[in-house]
Amino acid sequence: MALSRRQSRNMPRFKLPQLAELAGAMGFTPVARRLEQLAAAEQLLAEIDADKAYPADFVIYRITGYHPRKSDEKHTKAGSNQTLLTGIALQHDLGLLIETVSDTAGLIAADQCEPVLDINAAAARFDVSTKSIQRWRRKGLAARMFLFPDGKKRVGFLLSSIERYVHGNGAATQPMTPREMDAVVRNARRLSKTCIEEEVCRRIARQSMKAGRPRSPMAVLHVLRWYDEAHPDDRVFVCRKPISKRNRRRVLRGAKRGVSVATMARKLRRPRAMVARVIVDAEARRLAKRKAKFIDDELFRGDDAEATIEALVKAETLAAEAEPVRVPRDLPPYLADLYRTPLLTPARERALFLQYNFYRYRFTQLRKRFDPMLASRRDLEKLKAEAKRATAVKNQIVKANLRLVVSVARKHLRPTLDLMELVSDGNVVLMRAVEGFDVSKGNKFSTYATLALMKGFARSVPAMQSKAAALQAPTRRDTNEFTLDPADTRAAGFLDVQRADEVRELLGRLDATERDVLMARAGVCGDCDGLRDDDAATLDQLAQRLGVSKHRVREIERSALVKLRA
Repeated sequence: MALSRRQSRNMPRFKLPQLAELAGAMGFTPVARRLEQLAAAEQLLAEIDADKAYPADFVIYRITGYHPRKSDEKHTKAGSNQTLLTGIALQHDLGLLIETVSDTAGLIAADQCEPVLDINAAAARFDVSTKSIQRWRRKGLAARMFLFPDGKKRVGFLLSSIERYVHGNGAATQPMTPREMDAVVRNARRLSKTCIEEEVCRRIARQSMKAGRPRSPMAVLHVLRWYDEAHPDDRVFVCRKPISKRNRRRVLRGAKRGVSVATMARKLRRPRAMVARVIVDAEARRLAKRKAKFIDDELFRGDDAEATIEALVKAETLAAEAEPVRVPRDLPPYLADLYRTPLLTPARERALFLQYNFYRYRFTQLRKRFDPMLASRRDLEKLKAEAKRATAVKNQIVKANLRLVVSVARKHLRPTLDLMELVSDGNVVLMRAVEGFDVSKGNKFSTYATLALMKGFARSVPAMQSKAAALQAPTRRDTNEFTLDPADTRAAGFLDVQRADEVRELLGRLDATERDVLMARAGVCGDCDGLRDDDAATLDQLAQRLGVSKHRVREIERSALVKLRA
């Protein structure tokens, strides 16, 4: 059926009149012949070089198989058919011809012998945006018009066509011939005696790569399922009831506890390969969802990128500080130890960030070729190895900058907050800062991380204070509800203990000098300087003891009282 006038008006215009005329003529050929010509046009499109020019006769012959007659030789020599078609215009018009002619063939996506992907499915399958798919179309990706199961007609891609474009090997990824499909079915029937369906598809896909005609496991799986539906009496795979959701959860819990696959398979009375597949599928889905942002660098695409980056990391040593590190007072031992971890030199910091982003880049590249539904244990191990390397480098960067978290957290400490809680919250912010830092801009990571920590604490500190106030409010109401019997002698002892605990807690919020001054002024000073308990020290005595002026002692006392009132 030829194009209607309405369809022809809605279609983009051809740049080459020869291709526009050919598209109109192909609309009148029988459907079977039209599909053969479409396949030939797709094959030619994969071979076109945008920088070259091609004779019109050559293009028409490759698509239709038509040779000029002898009676046309004079006309041919005159030059009307010897016009050279530029490669870039030919790419555009061949793609438009395939889409236009396929629209007249009434193609149904579900009837094809290989998967058909629309733009959204293709973008998800190859981990790119829909804009990238549209850009691929402009650069030579063949698209056809299909009627999809939802009843709508739209652009779709045969899996073989999009694989041919991605891998850049047109001859090796043509649609499967009947002979090749018979070989796939025959091999699958032999392997199905010992392997489950997904493993059969992976093995056949690997065999096809060795044979020079690579097929994805997804394409093999689609062909086998299509064959089983078309031949229900001669199915390759015998229908086997899948493992239920409940048993899948049991398998995953058992795997976490270290139960062997053989033990779980024996309990469920299922093949070990099927039980192992449940574990692999769960890990594959987890890795597929894992965030893998990275800061790109031209160095990553070099042949010796890994060796170069590792040499940079080994060449740089940790900075040795010229002066001893000053550890803030009143820090828990864990936080004090952080100040003994050496800082990174600028050169080593750059090298570590390059290495961290390189491992995440490789993780992303591996995951683009990763199909969660048909992943093998080997694929998972490769992905997990890259993720583990990136995590190890990230931990080095974080450990060297943990003292920065403590420093910023101390500035945001409030009387009702716990320093360890602030540090824990800041560690999360620091790890996110490592993921988003671009070392190529020339800034120090400490500057970037400090701003990130300040923004993070500006959000979290008010929330922590509100939470602390909500927890303390019921306690205050409860203490007022208790009344003590004056005749009970145990009450006085209870009050003394309670008040002593409160005093210790309050004094713990002061530094050592403030605490000594306040206790001495209150008469709690032991036998120091000839004073006894209940003898309050004077300003002169404290000034002599501390080696400061009386005015400075008065300021210290006033500051300590302000802190206690707060």
